[in-house]
Amino acid sequence: MYQDLLPGKHLVMDNFSVADTFRLRRTIHKPQKDPIQPVLVPDKDWETSVIAGKILFDEERKIWKMWYVAYDHNASVKRKALKTSKYGNVGEPQTHFLSYAESEDGLCWKKVQLDVYPGTNICFKGYSDVVNSTILFHPDENGEKRYILINRDWYSDTVGGIYIAFSNDGIHWKYSDTKPVIHGESDCNNACVYNPEKAVYMLYMRGWHTAAVGWNNGKGNQRRRVTYSESRDLKKWTEPQVIMTPDELDTNDFYGISVFRYANAYMGMLWVFDDDMYETIDIQLCWSRDGIKWERHPERPKFIETEEKGKMGGYMVFPAQEPVVFNNEIYLYVNAHSSFPHNAQPEISTNWVYRTKLRMDGFVSLDAGSQMGNLITRPFVLQSDKISINAACQGGKIIAELAEPYWFDPKGKVIDGFSANDFDVFTGNSINHTLSWKGKSDLSHLKGKRLMLKMAMTHSQIYSFTI
Repeated sequence: MYQDLLPGKHLVMDNFSVADTFRLRRTIHKPQKDPIQPVLVPDKDWETSVIAGKILFDEERKIWKMWYVAYDHNASVKRKALKTSKYGNVGEPQTHFLSYAESEDGLCWKKVQLDVYPGTNICFKGYSDVVNSTILFHPDENGEKRYILINRDWYSDTVGGIYIAFSNDGIHWKYSDTKPVIHGESDCNNACVYNPEKAVYMLYMRGWHTAAVGWNNGKGNQRRRVTYSESRDLKKWTEPQVIMTPDELDTNDFYGISVFRYANAYMGMLWVFDDDMYETIDIQLCWSRDGIKWERHPERPKFIETEEKGKMGGYMVFPAQEPVVFNNEIYLYVNAHSSFPHNAQPEISTNWVYRTKLRMDGFVSLDAGSQMGNLITRPFVLQSDKISINAACQGGKIIAELAEPYWFDPKGKVIDGFSANDFDVFTGNSINHTLSWKGKSDLSHLKGKRLMLKMAMTHSQIYSFTI
């Protein structure tokens, strides 16, 4: 028996919301670059490169906010020369630090001078570095847990790993302890999201420790994998477990993953690293319903792709922490990293940030061609007055009907007045089209009834449906 769908928006990229399809193909949609490029560059004395992290739109102040990591190569040279740590990567002067910028339109950014490190926009330096980090924002929280920073840092040569810092304003930060909550060197994007259903924080790290003895890439590095840990209180974490490894269709490394919640799913942007030939990082889209078991398109199309070699982003591109939904569009900031390979010298390796845009719910669509395709949702108990779809027709059409689940009738008994013949055919392009039958869209008299939505399509795409 199918599990009933809950009220709300449902994406269509897997069989969680969709019971069955016929003659429909999934398409991964690439975000489109904004013509104004770049939107952020390293232009301060202490900035050799910049990496966009957390971006949000502040509804109260009506401004965009960005937290980004700035890297200072000169500080790195000085720290190594001091020889106060085994590898020259611990202690002061810090080489990577959390910086802050604001914007009125999300394109032109101002690096705001702060009172933390006067004369700069730096808001946190950590013990040794602030890098490979995630910021969680809880707008309903008051006090120090309004902003939470999950960061990879080192207190000493032997004490380091994942640290937690808190802030009530996103500017003034303080670590919770000198000891990490998880020990180890996870020098990739350490992504963290909150799971409200389980009431846990879900953390995605690099799994260096999982490699077999002698299994390396010839350069002293173990293979890169995605591991998972969770916590209810940000203090006690479960033992990290490997949840994503490359398969026969992949190159040999997953450099990291960016994870975010969208509608009724967890979306992931997987950093696929070709460490053998080209030293490139491209991004593939993946998705999960529980944050642990992940799926990808079987053809592995690139979601964010590197540029032509020799151009900025010619070797590596990786996204900011998560997209921003604003004015019914999805904005995703991308770090175009270097016109040089991954292992290039830091003094010649730089990057900038550009912005891309995606249709609402526009990560994956189910597409029909000239032949009629079909989609059947999983059952749901209607609790709304209407049903809507996010869809686009390219000279085609979408027809829908409501039916009782199949086990009451082998053919799926159609609800009187809501058949395909009664349906007002959709031929347009809308992110929120309300379905109607003979001009009637009010479904309040069907509330509490267990239904399935059935659709037939030609030359069209559907991105989501809302029940």
